Amino acid sequence: MEVKKDIIVDKSIEAVWEVLGNQYSEAYKWARELYHSEEFGEPKIQGARCNNRTCDTSFGRIQEEIRKFDSKNFVLEYEVVKGFPDFIKQGINRWDLQKLNEHQTKVSMHFKGETQGILGFFMGPMMNMKLNKNLGEVLGDFKHYVENGIPSPGKQRDMERQARKAA
Repeated sequence: MEVKKDIIVDKSIEAVWEVLGNQYSEAYKWARELYHSEEFGEPKIQGARCNNRTCDTSFGRIQEEIRKFDSKNFVLEYEVVKGFPDFIKQGINRWDLQKLNEHQTKVSMHFKGETQGILGFFMGPMMNMKLNKNLGEVLGDFKHYVENGIPSPGKQRDMERQARKAA
C-alpha cells in the first residue's frame, strides 16, 4: 500500500511546522477520525517533544513512534508500531514541507504500508483505496486548521458524530 498526497497551505513554513511538528501530539484537534492523541516517552530525536504518540481513532487505538523529526528541513516521519490489524505488517507516514514563498507551503504526505498473509493479500487493494480517500481528507483538515485555527467542517461533523455515539 502506498499513498502520496500534496496540498498547498496558505501559511508560512514555520506556521505549518508549528502545527505538524511542534504540536505533533495534538493531531486530534484537526484530523478527522482521530478523537484523542497523547504524547509519551522521552524523546530519542533532538527537537521532538516525545518519542511516541497514542491515537484513539475510528478503528481503535494505535501507537506511533517518531522515526524522523527534522525542524531544520521540516520533515516528520512516524511508524505505527501497535494497533493495526494483524494483516498489516507495517505502516510509515512521512510529511515533508517545502517553502513556496513567505506565505505558502507545499505539504507532502507519503504513506507506505505493507500487508501480510492471505487476508492482507485480499484486503490490501481495498485498504489502499480507503487510505487514498482518508489521507486526502486529513490533508484538507490540516490545511483548514493551519489556515483558520479551527477544525474543518468535515472534522466538526466527525466530532459531532463521535459525541452522539458517546452519549
